[in-house]
Parts: sequence; C-alpha cells; structure tokens
Amino acid sequence: MPKLLVCAGEPSGDLHGARLVRECLSLCPDLEVDAIGGAHLAQSGARLRADRTDKAVMGWLPVLSQFSSIVDHSASFVEELLSSPPDHLVVIDYPGLHGNLAAMARRLGIPVTYYICPQVWAWAPWRMKRIARCADQLLVVIPFEEQLYSRYHSKVVHVGNPVFDHLSDAGPAPEIEGASGAPILALLPGSRRQELINGLPALVRAARELKLESPDLEIWVSCQREELRSIVTDIIGDAGDVKIYSGEARALQSRARLAIVCSGTATLETAWHGVPMVVAYPANDLQRSMFSLLGVAPYFSLVNLFAGEAVVPERLVEPGDGAAIARLARPLLDDGEASQQVSRLQALKEELFHPGASARAARSVLQQIPDSGVSLI
Repeated sequence: MPKLLVCAGEPSGDLHGARLVRECLSLCPDLEVDAIGGAHLAQSGARLRADRTDKAVMGWLPVLSQFSSIVDHSASFVEELLSSPPDHLVVIDYPGLHGNLAAMARRLGIPVTYYICPQVWAWAPWRMKRIARCADQLLVVIPFEEQLYSRYHSKVVHVGNPVFDHLSDAGPAPEIEGASGAPILALLPGSRRQELINGLPALVRAARELKLESPDLEIWVSCQREELRSIVTDIIGDAGDVKIYSGEARALQSRARLAIVCSGTATLETAWHGVPMVVAYPANDLQRSMFSLLGVAPYFSLVNLFAGEAVVPERLVEPGDGAAIARLARPLLDDGEASQQVSRLQALKEELFHPGASARAARSVLQQIPDSGVSLI
C-alpha cells in the first residue's frame, strides 16, 4: 500500500493540504496518508500525526523566538521518517520550516514535492535556489513562477491556485450577524499572529480616517482564529467603531463596499467577489529596500501578479502608517473609480481564475509514486 506524508505548517496550508489529500484519495483509494497539519487535514482522510498550524510565524525574529520548538519538531519529524518512511513527502509553503524538513527527507532517500512554492522571489530571491534543491518537483500556483523556478529546477509545474477550488465550491456567503445594512469597509489583516501585530494597527487607523470623511461606513475586521481575537481586541480598543467578524471572511468580502487587504490569498478571494480593494503590507525601511533592490517581480499583491499590471493599488507601508493607506483607498469611495476597478477584476476572473488546481496537484504527486496506479501522461 503506497504511503504519503503531507506537511502543512500554517492554517492556509492546512486548508489546501486537506483538499489535496481528498483528491489523492479519490484517484488512489488505497493510499495511506499521514499528515502534520491542523483540523482540515484531520478531517480529510489523513491520519494526523501532529498539529503545528498554531505555531506559524513570519520574519527572522519570530522564527528565532521559536527556534527551540522548531528544532524539537524537526527531531520528531526525522524520527517519524525513520520509523515509518513514506513513499513520498509533500510540503506546503511555509519555507521557514519546510525547507529544512524537505532537505532532511531527501537525505534519507524520500522523494519530495514542494506544493505552493514560497513567494521568496519577492524579498529573498536567492532562496529560490535552496528551495529548488530540497525537492524532486515543484508545484507553483502563480503563472509567472513557473519560469522563475525553472531557472533552478528541471521539474516545475504550474497547477493553478487552489484558492479558486474553494471559492468555486462555496455556497452563498453567510450573513453577517450585527451588520446594520450600512456600507461595509472590510479589513482583512491576515491569519498569522505577526501579520495582525504588524499590520492591523495601520489598517484600523486608515479605516477610521476614511470613516471621518464617510460617516456611513461600517468598519469590520476579519478574525477567524479565536486564539488571536484578544490581539485584535487590544488593537481596535473599546471605542465601538470597529466590529470583529469571526465567521468566514467571504461574508465580508462578498458584501463590502471597499476592502483593505494585507496581501496574501485574501486579495484573490476579494477579487473573486468583485469588491474594490487596496493592498497594504507593513514593511520597514530595510524590507522595502530589499523588495526594491532584490525582488524579481514588479508587484507583491497576487492580483497584480496574476494580471501582470497594476489592477489594484498596492503599497508597502511603514507599520502604523494609516494615512498612507487611506490615501490609496480614498479614490475607491467614488463610485466611478470603484466601478472601473471592479470591471477589471471581473475580466481577470474570467480569464485566469479557474478551479482544478488541487486535482492537478494530486495527479502530479501520485505520478511520483510508482504503486499509486496514476501513470505519467
């Protein structure tokens, strides 16, 4: 019986990994799947070995703060590989942990697929070579990444973005309990602790500045992870002018008059729903300089990268600089400006936002496992 091990180190990887597992099992019902992930992988048909999705961090200092935890996890991972080696390992995004785990597996003779290759080209392009070296095949989810990673690896496959699988299968968005019916200004700061701490204060300041000019706006911030709610509460304070929505973000994305998004796949989700947006990512002087000098892509937001042009306003902003974000967002409160952006988002969706990525990724993975019964085409 062929055996697959899937590793996801953060919530988005857990979600996409679960869909990958289900697609793999539909193609190869006899497949035995173990997983290191979270609740989604636990419900996918995989046997969950460990959950690290609540430990996801970004940046050098947060990684260093969890160094001992990462070392312990790496040691237990190697023990798992030695005691019950899989026929294939799939690691999903999250380069801070998975680059090392993939390299360990390859040294033990276990083939590796890197699914959703990290977007290190935006801020540390030299890391692409290291990522390429640690895997037998790379599955990328942004069209232009295939050409980028092909400089360092002979087997790079663009499978599409799995976020469109989830969006295309989703039913009607749930209602927003507590919404008054006023126009919604949605704040989408990301799902990682560090994203909230570094990015949400600026988003809230921008939203409050916009509300001073458009008092009818109702400000909502998305926070689906209960363990992060206290961080959001501390940032927004007790003025009562910013509400927290803990349900699916698409409820906000589908009903918002305007969204301020902190990059990531949330930009694609917001574009799918045809909502005007600006993308603002907190970055200090060093990070902005690195992107300007070393980044190989002209944009950092996924919407603009898919389009190959500036469809939505984007900016790397100083942490806390709400005024800069408000300046980007203000024109989109004009119906004419908003309508123009929505038209461009709709055209982009029709041309490039297609489901099927998870199925294509599953087939690519199983083709690397001789006993899976899925042959090369």
